[in-house]
Amino acid sequence: MNLDSVRELKQTLSKSVLSHVAESMRTRSGFGVASQALSAVSATPRSLALGIAPKGKEFLLALRLQHRTMENSLEVEVIRKRAKGEVDVRYIGRVLKSAKPWHQKRNRPLRIGGSVGHFHITAGTLGFFVRSRTGQILHILSNNHVLADENRAKVGDAILQPGAFDGGQNPKDIIGKLAKFETMKRIGVNFVDCAIASINEGIKFNLRKLQGLGNLAGIGPAFLDAGTKVAKVGRTTSLTRGRVTAFELDNVVVGYDIGNLRFDNQIEIEGAEDGSFSQGGDSGSLIVNEDLKAVALLFAGGDQGGTNGKGLTYANPIQTVLDTLKVDLAF
Repeated sequence: MNLDSVRELKQTLSKSVLSHVAESMRTRSGFGVASQALSAVSATPRSLALGIAPKGKEFLLALRLQHRTMENSLEVEVIRKRAKGEVDVRYIGRVLKSAKPWHQKRNRPLRIGGSVGHFHITAGTLGFFVRSRTGQILHILSNNHVLADENRAKVGDAILQPGAFDGGQNPKDIIGKLAKFETMKRIGVNFVDCAIASINEGIKFNLRKLQGLGNLAGIGPAFLDAGTKVAKVGRTTSLTRGRVTAFELDNVVVGYDIGNLRFDNQIEIEGAEDGSFSQGGDSGSLIVNEDLKAVALLFAGGDQGGTNGKGLTYANPIQTVLDTLKVDLAF
């Protein structure tokens, strides 16, 4: 059909068929509720949608089914006949609003992979939980640039969950205070980008859960060979999988607000299949191996490189992070 014809057909069917199907769906069996029990939300039942779909230089009537009971219905048959078969039919099911995912929301209990940040930054990722080697006090661990604002913060500053970019407010969403961070050097070599924050009394937490993976199982091996399969749960891209493409990488120059900083002994990771392993906001994510053991702390990445062309991610070896901050993994 040409564009004018399909538009005219769509308008005709909208008036004749859509009004009829909306009424019939209110009483049709298979919805599990009687018509008089419908709430204000379900007063507009899911049925079908009409539109226009391109096919080469011509056009088809686009018919989108939002409920299984419509698939072999009389209404669909009528539409097919009226369109003389020039119809693109697809089942699309229930369509929902685009809601913010869990890892960008307020999490109580606190969870690995959730949004977090110093009150002056946008948002990063709550990496994992640790205990100090003296006193066994529980903390959250993430990057310096997430919890300590690239050296600019002071011990005792407020930490928000979720981060400010995700709606976290000071003081309503304060979960703790900056406790310690490794200062990043503008001149010289850096090995880690890490910091820890205390957890306020009364705030609950889940030490082990890795959403979509299972439970954190401890510390993995210090040596990560190229090809090692890994995964992470982060604030922006949630669960992603990848593989190590290089290790003991020196002179990795990373751009920060405070300047370009050099990092040595880093781990390089690419995303599995067609996806990227990380994006902005995933900084601070804990990286685990196939045994769900902690192996690295994600801190940087780019959008170029890798066999799939989706960029590469860089991470600090986990034991170096723990030894620098003098903490141990809590799980």
